[in-house]
Amino acid sequence: MNTQHSLLIISQHSWPLQLEQQDTPWHFWRTSSFPAHSQLTQHQLALVVVDVSLLQSNQQQLHFSQLLKHPSAQAANVIFYADQLPSAKQLCELVNKFTPMHVLSPEDDDRHLEEQLRLHWPIADHHQQQRWLEQQLAEHVAQFRANFFDYTALSDQELSEQVITALYAFFQDNDEDHLCRTYSANHLLTQEGEANQFLWFIAKGEVVLKKQQGEHTLEVARMQAGSLVGGMSFVTGELGFTSAVTTMRTDVIKLDRVTFAKVLDSSNHLLPLFTNLLLRHFNRRLQKSIHTKLTLQSTLNSLDSAHEQLIEKEKMAVLGQLISGIAHELNNPVAAINRGSDTIAKQLPQVLNSPLSANQQQLGQQLLEAAFTLTPMSTSEIRQRSSNSVDLFGDPITARKAVTIGLDRPDFRQLYLQCSENEDSVQLINALSSYHQIGNFLRNIQVCAARIAELVKGLKHYAGQDPEQPVLADLNEGIAETLVILENRLRSFELECNYGLLPVYRCHPIALQQVWTNLIANALDAMGSRGKLSITSRYNEASPSYISIIIEDNGPGIKPEIIEKIFQLNFTTKREGNFGLGIGLTVCQQIVAQHLGRIEVESELGQFTRFIITLPLNQS
Repeated sequence: MNTQHSLLIISQHSWPLQLEQQDTPWHFWRTSSFPAHSQLTQHQLALVVVDVSLLQSNQQQLHFSQLLKHPSAQAANVIFYADQLPSAKQLCELVNKFTPMHVLSPEDDDRHLEEQLRLHWPIADHHQQQRWLEQQLAEHVAQFRANFFDYTALSDQELSEQVITALYAFFQDNDEDHLCRTYSANHLLTQEGEANQFLWFIAKGEVVLKKQQGEHTLEVARMQAGSLVGGMSFVTGELGFTSAVTTMRTDVIKLDRVTFAKVLDSSNHLLPLFTNLLLRHFNRRLQKSIHTKLTLQSTLNSLDSAHEQLIEKEKMAVLGQLISGIAHELNNPVAAINRGSDTIAKQLPQVLNSPLSANQQQLGQQLLEAAFTLTPMSTSEIRQRSSNSVDLFGDPITARKAVTIGLDRPDFRQLYLQCSENEDSVQLINALSSYHQIGNFLRNIQVCAARIAELVKGLKHYAGQDPEQPVLADLNEGIAETLVILENRLRSFELECNYGLLPVYRCHPIALQQVWTNLIANALDAMGSRGKLSITSRYNEASPSYISIIIEDNGPGIKPEIIEKIFQLNFTTKREGNFGLGIGLTVCQQIVAQHLGRIEVESELGQFTRFIITLPLNQS
């Protein structure tokens, strides 16, 4: 007869019938006593399960020892079955003598029994065992999949009720640790920032989730019956994100990880229930987070828009203040240009139709050209030079006119003497004066046009828009353009500018020009009708390197109780009659912060106020 790999069970107790199924990797052989050697020759024993109660006497132990020494059983593994456990001493003696792989107890159910037999089956290469394991795994997966989708049609409340019912059924006769609990109001379940070892099921009542935000405690959510508390930190092992506190008398089921595993192992029905509930719980949290994020993004977009409008509003407010001064400033050079053009229109025909000789016309052209670079003279200088030139030009009035147009200069004196022989000096000087006036007014027109261009350039830059990306700019140039815009207001003040050698700076130059305008205009308002304004720029090569812009006035200073408020929105100290929205310094602070810099203020009553803007060069 062919030998078979057999499972031998020596016991007087009954054994599950499924152990005899044909798809198992063994030939099942059960006997109530130790088999004879003649019976062993028909089998190749792979695993022997022996009832410990059959090994109580020395004679029984000898029989079992002889059985294991038989050639058919020398490779067999041994498992003890203890219907009633012997004393610890007896069990130790048996273990030391027979070295069993496992000890089965009456509490082990049929599935656990079969799993242990499979686990200790010694044959490594047998297709039957592998096929059986694959079949068992497929059955478990199929059962879980079928059960999982059975619960998708349930509402959150129905699913929660089933979980709570199943949990209470599990703990009905198995709650030695009192995990089904009832708490009064204000009981802390989880603590923000601390490890959480438990998963809390709310069976009845309410729990509020709170989060600390600085000095304030914010309410995040309220959890009703059927909700999970501490799920995220329990699953991930991360510190608690919120604190959970009961708001009323609340029934909870408290599970640690060990108990949670036992609960899931207790029933195939609970695993898909738990999985569905956890997934729904996390999905609700995720949906709420996404909704919160979208709402926050919308709010941030609105704030960005409001911030841009705030900056533009403040810019236009300051621009409105400057318009009258700039209009007056533009009026002066425009009027000068009009006067000069009228004078040139009258003098030009006289020059073109002049009866002067070629030498006299050449002298006139030189006087016209010299008028472009002629340095204005004081009244005393004109009086002194006229007195010294009376002998040359004949009389004081003619001498004064000649000095005014520069004929007494050494380079023109000789030419005049050559051209004035046998000529009426008064008529000649009057004719030459027309050349000088044309040159002088052309120079004035040129200067006024440049002034107008400078004002328009500054105004255009101030009212313009920065590109989205920062560009390289010269901060000293931006400050100088700001002073051009404010020149009409600066005339009654002493201005001191100390420009340091600065590297080009990557920035939004128009936005920074708005900072300079606000700070300078505030300083002028604070000083009143007169005072001294000092502007200093420095480059500090320390690591990290930075640029400092210091704007200081010698006005009345800022009171200590006010200095902490000046950057607050809508706060203003402008006196009645002065225009102020209370947003200028707020905007300045935001623009400087946009450049990763800071703005600081120092002040002493009756002495000075100093604003220090620090801009780092290693910007991100």
